[in-house]
Amino acid sequence: MSGTQQRRVALIGTGQMAKTHTVAWQALGADVLVHSRSPERGTAFAAAHAVTAVSDLAQVLQAAEIIDICTPTDTHANLTHRAAAAGLHVVCEKPLARDPAEGRAMIEACERAGVGLCVAQVLRFFPAYLATCDAIAAGRIGTPREFRFFRQVESPGAETWFADTERSGGVLVDLAIHDIDFARWVGGEVTEVVGRSTLSLQAEPPVRASATLTHVGGLTSQIVAVWDVPGTPLRSTFELVGDEGVLRFASLPEPVVTDGSGAVVFAEDGSVDPFAEQLREFVAAFDGKGQPRVTAEDGLMALTIALAATRSAGNGRPVDPSSLLA
Repeated sequence: MSGTQQRRVALIGTGQMAKTHTVAWQALGADVLVHSRSPERGTAFAAAHAVTAVSDLAQVLQAAEIIDICTPTDTHANLTHRAAAAGLHVVCEKPLARDPAEGRAMIEACERAGVGLCVAQVLRFFPAYLATCDAIAAGRIGTPREFRFFRQVESPGAETWFADTERSGGVLVDLAIHDIDFARWVGGEVTEVVGRSTLSLQAEPPVRASATLTHVGGLTSQIVAVWDVPGTPLRSTFELVGDEGVLRFASLPEPVVTDGSGAVVFAEDGSVDPFAEQLREFVAAFDGKGQPRVTAEDGLMALTIALAATRSAGNGRPVDPSSLLA
């Protein structure tokens, strides 16, 4: 809990990620406020989670030390600029923004204000993924050749802001971005992206999209993301293939990493809360105690790759992510 006790953190938003972050902040001993555009939702959230609701955003910006943005993606930029102008550190849920120009402006605003900006690409804090990263670094699979990732969850619903791609970016930007960030972390920079999506063919779930990333050095990562029918549980898998071995993972029924022979490399015991570990590391970074393992620049690059995949899915051509940063 060191470094987080007595910190006053303001959660902006009352959705599922706000709930998850609230539990993590409380585990770290922080004093949590919540703000919602709807005073009724804010009050109900505060009562359910034993936090303090503040209906006026200007009051929140005066009262808090850290702002944790858990709102729709198209609101991230404005809230970050307001927090930076108030001299507050910012935790921002992924995706960082709706487009790279917004993301770059957010980073620069926080740099000018002398405040931190951390993007919640939480997959880097999940023990199974960390163990896999360590295994690759240790040469367990030799030279990586091909990575395959799969992620599915029930559709957020046609009535939600997620279904409006102008707001959310769609399934590649909102869901696949987890695996895109991890693939870049362990596989290196991405030079080309090819995307595919069923979104233009059907509005109802399942909506399936894929992104094939080509990394510097020739490694490829294939990422598939699905917003599926109601009731579908969150499930993620991967298969990471090298010239000397393979690592496999499935989140259900138990989060276990195995090698090509089926031997267990890592078994998760549930003792680590990746969300709390993420926030703990972010606070340490805000205090000048090193860089977090995922930076705002990492969040910007994950967003850019996801958008490159979306563009490719629309025009049928490969896209260089760097072309979106020009």
